[in-house]
Amino acid sequence: MDAEAQSLWHEVATASDEVAAIVDRIPGLTVTGAETRNELERAAALLTAVAGILRRTERREGARYATVNRSILGPDPIP
Repeated sequence: MDAEAQSLWHEVATASDEVAAIVDRIPGLTVTGAETRNELERAAALLTAVAGILRRTERREGARYATVNRSILGPDPIP
């Protein structure tokens, strides 16, 4: 068990929820203006980079988990 990694996962999940809530409160159909475009361009670039980082983490951790416990019913029996 890696308590630091689990803590960081929780931090990422909390930040992700916060970002999703903020985006939901921005009226997407009526956004306008150069400042808003600039901020949204920067946010899109950052979120795209974050998605790439987390995609790598997901592949590595998902593969690790799959070998340990691939079923909600519990671990596969040892052959």
